[in-house]
This record gives sequence, C-alpha cells and structure tokens, in this order.
Amino acid sequence: MQFEQQAQEPFTVVFHNADPSDALKARAEHLLSKLRQFEPSIMRGTITIEGRHRHHHRGNLYHVAVRLHLPGRDIVASHDPELNHAHEDVYVALRDACEAARRQLEALKRLKGKGARHERVRFESNPRTGEPFEEGA
Repeated sequence: MQFEQQAQEPFTVVFHNADPSDALKARAEHLLSKLRQFEPSIMRGTITIEGRHRHHHRGNLYHVAVRLHLPGRDIVASHDPELNHAHEDVYVALRDACEAARRQLEALKRLKGKGARHERVRFESNPRTGEPFEEGA
C-alpha cells in the first residue's frame, strides 16, 4: 500500500514568476481533462506557467509548457512567447500550449494507425498449403 500513498496527482499546475490564481489553475486543469478525453491513455499531466519579465514599455510575456506522460512516451508542448505578443495574456498562452499538445497527440494517433497497417507478417509455412518454406527460397 506504500505505492498508493506515493502516487502523484494526475494533473499538476505549476507557477514560476507568475501570480497563481484559482481561476487560472481551474482553466489549466479543465484543459488537461479535455486532453485526457481526447487521449485516455494519459497517465499524468503537468502545466508549467512561467512569467517572463520584459521591458516596461511592453507587458509581461508568459511561457506555458504542457508535459503529458503516456505509456512509453512523454509529450512536451510549448510556444515561445518571444514570437507571439498575444502571450501577454496568460490565458492565450495556456490555450496555445494545450492546442500544440493536442496536435502532437493527433499526430501520435496517426502514426500508431500507420504502423498497424504496415506491420509485416512472417509466415513459417505457406498459408494456402500449410507446407513449410524451404530455407534459402
């Protein structure tokens, strides 16, 4: 039962150099739950919201990173706030990062589907006759 006590919360929201608010945390948790609805195999998710202080003539920019833990794989999605001044609004930065994570999940689903179609099957014998294949043939 020790494992159950050490189990992590499925979703975590972390703030760095940004004022934590209940409304922002609730929005982040809502977006993480929507990602889990899209991909139920997500075991854990973390959103990191970081305020990056800029010059006084512009507002603060926010960098939001989404990390999703799936079986055998992690997905990390973020947007560089230096390239998008809409990220002066933390909710826009949050939305964009979660949308980038969703696109990565979609791409992963497409790749899984292609892998299944192209899987090679090796027969030890002829499927029509049941006769074993000759070596070197």
